[in-house]
Amino acid sequence: MRSPTNEAGRRRRRGFTLIEIILVVAISLIAAAVAVPSFMRSYQAANLRTAARTVVTAGKYARNMAVLQQRQMAVFFDTQSGEIRIVAVERASPGALDNFLDARRDAGRDEQFTAEVRRTQQLPEQVRIVDFSSPSQRQEVDGVFWVNFFPSGVSDSFSLRISDEQRRRSVYIEVDHLSGATTTSYE
Repeated sequence: MRSPTNEAGRRRRRGFTLIEIILVVAISLIAAAVAVPSFMRSYQAANLRTAARTVVTAGKYARNMAVLQQRQMAVFFDTQSGEIRIVAVERASPGALDNFLDARRDAGRDEQFTAEVRRTQQLPEQVRIVDFSSPSQRQEVDGVFWVNFFPSGVSDSFSLRISDEQRRRSVYIEVDHLSGATTTSYE
């Protein structure tokens, strides 16, 4: 016959004590408190890298399509919405691209061009285009900047800065107009 004290001791050994459970939960919370901020920094840095890749990919796509289809392409960077549009442009006159942009302001004008949006991409949230520069001063209308890509494989040279508003970090992207080579530097 078994004694009641032996059976009570066996029951205690099968489970966990309250102190053991509290200790495991406390260690888990400490590990999470250390890991979550690191994970969030990594996630936010990934947003900036994704935005830089989106800009570079849009330029390469426009350059390739301009050469392959022997059509002028343009990439539009909307600083307000963070949208990037790749457009195939057929000109009927030398100022047709200007008319295309003016149509944004004055929809009633007689337009002498056709434009076909090929691809639209969105920058991640909290990431904005904060600076755009090009040798041509006329490449901006109402906060929308654009870059022309020609059938010969050349483009307008340009550079832009993309900034992550939360982390106060930015990336500077510069594109060579002849080769399409891209230089990115993170700050």
